[in-house]
Amino acid sequence: MARALQRQGEFDLCLSLSRQSDLYDRFLELGISSLDIDTYTDIGSAMRSVMRLPRLRRAFARFLDEQGVDAVLCTMAHLWNPLFLDLIRSRNLPYVVTVHDAKLHPGEQFKPYQRWLDHEIGRSDGVVTLSRHVRTVLCARHVLREDAVITAPLGPLLNERLHPLPLDGRPPRRLVFFGRILEYKGVDLLLDAFAALLRDFPDITLSIHGSGNAAPYADRIAALPNITLDNRYIPENEIPAIMGKADLVVLPYREASQSGVIAMAQSCGVPVVVTPVGGLVEQVIDGETGLVASQVTADCLAASIRRMIEDGALYERCARGGVRHSASVWTEAAAEVSRLITRLSAERQRV
Repeated sequence: MARALQRQGEFDLCLSLSRQSDLYDRFLELGISSLDIDTYTDIGSAMRSVMRLPRLRRAFARFLDEQGVDAVLCTMAHLWNPLFLDLIRSRNLPYVVTVHDAKLHPGEQFKPYQRWLDHEIGRSDGVVTLSRHVRTVLCARHVLREDAVITAPLGPLLNERLHPLPLDGRPPRRLVFFGRILEYKGVDLLLDAFAALLRDFPDITLSIHGSGNAAPYADRIAALPNITLDNRYIPENEIPAIMGKADLVVLPYREASQSGVIAMAQSCGVPVVVTPVGGLVEQVIDGETGLVASQVTADCLAASIRRMIEDGALYERCARGGVRHSASVWTEAAAEVSRLITRLSAERQRV
């Protein structure tokens, strides 16, 4: 988003960055003035970081004043965000927050954290959602101005074009699941679909990459051939290698807001197969950038994967279509965000 707004040229940007972000070095490459701070990486460092908050608040206040900030856009939820809102409010600056999830997913639900997020949303002037699905859920849970809640689609965090096309005559056989392993992600559905596909495609493989609790699936994984489990947090610099070895990225989710994995895979030229839930159906143009299974079942998931394996023309069309589609997403998203911030800033000046 920062790169797209910078390219657009409508605003003079400055950034507040965490040095612990996987994307920190990528932000520095933009050459934009920034306030760089240390946040935390685990519970221990989070507890220790509390002592730094008064000093960080003073540094943030100085940064707002020295940079002549006119509006603040928050692109990611963070426990510290609400603790800095009074500094923004006292300067009469519009605050726009990006909401990735209108409510926490199953397995992530922690009521105090949900209330903390809701508090931040309630004190914002505008909200950016990353799918129409999230916008609908958000507006049902909060009293918000309809014209101050926009949808700006999620673009890729990778820019690599990793996949050669065509596949040198080799049919797609390498399936990848990427992301945190949580119950709602439907790993069990994927394993059942994979077992069914093995009967007709004995050389098919499945790689599962991500942190989370894989124990419920351990016996099933051990009983099936051709599965690799990489059960750990995957740093951003390792993602290109994973995508480079994927023929298909599969998202067997039971529910979803939207997915950065889809945006990432499409930008790399890797077709996706997804279940018909949440914002996933907005991100995938069925038959053009990937396939949307007809139902959230292992059989329907396997049927869509089978189509992609057996239809070379479909596979190539989706691979090329994903790259083409992803090329313009950030530009479109930046335009939506720019219009919202410009309108809110004008309203604030009239008050």
